[in-house]
Amino acid sequence: MRPALLLCLLLPVAACVSESNAGGGAQAASATAQAAREAGAPQPAHAVYDCGPRGELTIDNFRSSVRLVDPEGDDVELPAAPVTQRSRYGQTPYALVLDGNEALYMKSGREPVNCRR
Repeated sequence: MRPALLLCLLLPVAACVSESNAGGGAQAASATAQAAREAGAPQPAHAVYDCGPRGELTIDNFRSSVRLVDPEGDDVELPAAPVTQRSRYGQTPYALVLDGNEALYMKSGREPVNCRR
């Protein structure tokens, strides 16, 4: 449902391009289409996310669970939470939210980490 909502919000924005900027309009529509594809695309089975100065987050996605190596080197397996989810995973003290090309990784007692692939 979230990708459909994102698409509904992005498409009207792409249509609001002035005619004097026709070349830019095509680029804006292309960027909007790309964002919609990324939001609805399934997560890859293996991905490495760049967490900036904190390091990298490596994720192996098995759909109903993920195995990850966090920027501190911890190797963790997390189940989908709730079980029907395919973007939220967690088990005390860890949580992971996947959204398009972004991952938000949380570990109790630490500052959340935003990462991009």
